[in-house]
Amino acid sequence: MDILGKLEKLKILAFKDNAFTKPAIPPTFPVFINPESYALNYTIEYNTDAAQGNNGTTARYTRHSPEEFSCELWFDNTGILDGIPRPDVYIETEAFKKFLLDIESETHEPRHFMVIWGKMIFKGRVTALQIDYKLFKPDGTPIRAMAKVTFKGSFDDVLRLALSNLLSPDLTHLRQVKSGDTLPNLCYEIYGSPRYCIQVAKVNRLTNYRKLEPGRQLYFPPFDKKEKA
Repeated sequence: MDILGKLEKLKILAFKDNAFTKPAIPPTFPVFINPESYALNYTIEYNTDAAQGNNGTTARYTRHSPEEFSCELWFDNTGILDGIPRPDVYIETEAFKKFLLDIESETHEPRHFMVIWGKMIFKGRVTALQIDYKLFKPDGTPIRAMAKVTFKGSFDDVLRLALSNLLSPDLTHLRQVKSGDTLPNLCYEIYGSPRYCIQVAKVNRLTNYRKLEPGRQLYFPPFDKKEKA
């Protein structure tokens, strides 16, 4: 009996859109060896410019920067990974570079990616790729390589404001849609009235607010209670 269970491989999924609903071609890249580790980097930006005539500086909060994900992936042409020997590792590394860096013909932009490994799910775009070739044949042909890849997290301006706590926490809400939820009911629960449906739909760019997709996060901004819908 396998106590540890089946080994789960890291997955890199590619999408054409920032909503992660339109898979790119190819939609994924096979990772044969899981990375030994990965790093999540979090930063906060401050403005430290001193006012004219003032020698002192105060670090003034600017924003929470999107998090960064980085890892190292190995490539090998001996066939030890999948039983298919290859002339050199350029086949895999060039395919990996194309998968990560190609421009989508529909959007004319680089792709969006979702990295999944166990409970970790990271959404973002590639900011850096470095490929180091490690071992070589006598004629200089590489047989092993390590790719260092970095992704910067993606979230829209609405979520950025909420996560940065720039809006009143007692009037600002992020809610994950559950099965059976309706926008009028959520508005009633949060504002005490369903009359803010249209404004909330506009803020969240909902094309059909009468049918909510379970699992989606919706942002409910603060409204002046005296304001008429």
